[in-house]
Amino acid sequence: MRLREAWLRSRKRLQRAAIPDTGTESQVLLRHTLGIDRAAYHASPDYELSDEDAQAFQRMVERRIEGEPLSYITGHREFYGLDFVVTPDVLVPRHETEFLVEAVLEYARNRGCHALTIADIGTGSGCIAVALASHLPNATVYATDVSREALRVADENVRRHRLEERIHLRHGCLFQVLDGPVDVLASNPPYLSTEEATDLPTDVQHEPSVALDGGSDGMDVLRRLIAGARQYLNPRGLLAFEIDPRRLDAVESLVGRIFPDDEVGVVRDHAELDRVVTVRIGPPSA
Repeated sequence: MRLREAWLRSRKRLQRAAIPDTGTESQVLLRHTLGIDRAAYHASPDYELSDEDAQAFQRMVERRIEGEPLSYITGHREFYGLDFVVTPDVLVPRHETEFLVEAVLEYARNRGCHALTIADIGTGSGCIAVALASHLPNATVYATDVSREALRVADENVRRHRLEERIHLRHGCLFQVLDGPVDVLASNPPYLSTEEATDLPTDVQHEPSVALDGGSDGMDVLRRLIAGARQYLNPRGLLAFEIDPRRLDAVESLVGRIFPDDEVGVVRDHAELDRVVTVRIGPPSA
């Protein structure tokens, strides 16, 4: 079977299974099977797949049809222009979370400070920590998570990008494993309600519930994150976290009580949905 024929057949099968973006997903699975990049793929439409490659490709297509996320099948995901190892122990990095990274980078640019300390709370795959450390060469980043399995994936990604000296992984809940205040607290916490977390698309149901389920109203972790943040932020520091756009009012009400005199902002994603909340701490009191 030739490469283009394999692509066409798999695309039709994925379409019948109501998989979105079937052309791209078929191509990604084929490229992963053959170990080739995009340029080689487009240059070889008549390449003849071996029986072994054809069978391996079909097994991957079957896994995708059964609802397994594409990133778990390939073991990789691109985030903020970087490649990350991804396993079922971590949430699949999403493009919406790039707005959180950008909010922190904008803060760093505006502050003009070259030696920031950053804590990524609930790091998962480490994508936020690695993206920030890659773009802020003088920053020190602490990446925390309650899951040891997730930290093993994060460690692989930290080493993959040669950032072991500047990203420090810590096992524990929220702030309890930090040595003291930092300049930036960034987080993509679980923010779905328990009911919402059990009524998700099939592929999302494969992802770890601890990274999705935010309790009965989706606010359990957010409440603790917001309530404890001030104690762990330096003057002129930044708290930035991703939210469910449907909970903006509840989040803003909580932030307003905890940070009544600080600058609160909201960042919208490409779909014009409220995606990231930022709190800029004021200078120290006289």
